Amino acid sequence: MEGRYTMTFPDYTIGVEAYEKVREVCPRYGKSVGVIGGRRGIEAAQEKLTKAVEGVGLEFTGFLLAGGETSYENIDKLREDRAVQEADMIFAVGGGKAIDTAKQVAHIQHKPFFTFPTVAGSCAAADSIATIYYEDGRFREYAYSNKPPVHVFLCTRMLAQAPVEYLLRGISDTMAKYYEAQIAARGRKVCHRDGMGLALSRMCLEPLYAYGEQAVADNRAHAATPAFEEAVLSIVMTSGLVSNFAAPQYNGHIAHTLFTELTNLSAGEQCHQHSGLAAYGILLLLLCDGQQEEFRRFFDFCQKIGLPTCRKDIGASEEDIHRVFQATEKHQDVKVMPYKITQDMLHEAAEKLEACQEK
Repeated sequence: MEGRYTMTFPDYTIGVEAYEKVREVCPRYGKSVGVIGGRRGIEAAQEKLTKAVEGVGLEFTGFLLAGGETSYENIDKLREDRAVQEADMIFAVGGGKAIDTAKQVAHIQHKPFFTFPTVAGSCAAADSIATIYYEDGRFREYAYSNKPPVHVFLCTRMLAQAPVEYLLRGISDTMAKYYEAQIAARGRKVCHRDGMGLALSRMCLEPLYAYGEQAVADNRAHAATPAFEEAVLSIVMTSGLVSNFAAPQYNGHIAHTLFTELTNLSAGEQCHQHSGLAAYGILLLLLCDGQQEEFRRFFDFCQKIGLPTCRKDIGASEEDIHRVFQATEKHQDVKVMPYKITQDMLHEAAEKLEACQEK
């Protein structure tokens, strides 16, 4: 390998009073804090954040709304705001898009940032990558960086109050990382960094099989239990570390490409807000790869916790699915797959999946 690379790891605190750790961690990075987040995220966290900085010399320069999408338009607007310009550090608060917006602002402005996720829907709070969208919500690109947050504050009391749909999305997205990574790396010699990501990806899978069903039930009851905590750690921290370690081609391909294309559908975008579209992609991927036993294991798990297992569940018509499969075949961005997955293979897998509903 030419040159060199540096790996930086995010610290984290998890628990019902995780925000109390702010007073120990953040003052060493300056005195002024700019907060960027989603509307609901800021509403949920502002009182706790204000209390957390009392008496430690930290002052807020402002609470800024991230805007609807993680778009370059929103990012450019925020980075020019006085509250950002005058801040020594950035607090990123809310869901994945709000956190990615704040993260990218911090990267551009070369400011340390700290994350305060209010939903457990993705690994955005722990990884260094920002997913960028167009203003209309369509996926645009990934913005890569080697600088993750300094510290992640996981308040399980707050996370357990979020709608369960976010947890379902986080579970499916996280489990996809394992299945995609293992298939993409099959038969290849990998470097240490990728190997670490691949090894960690197993922890994106087994804890969720072990605790996922109970975690979903606990989230529905708004209870911050040990099972819920284990699920949160897999979704946010483990998955985030896999993203930071493994190269993009191992981090996501067919399931995530299908997820992206489905969210670009009007019907899919509506479903995207309320469930785990990546689960549908995982099921098709396992069928395409001939992993019948693992397919049945994941299919049964999806049915237990309420993840989509058929076209009806994802709100897509046959025409929608045809367009999605065409786009998925065309936009496969992974170069290390052991074989190419074609739209014909996806259609065949989809028919098998629909047939499973009748059994």
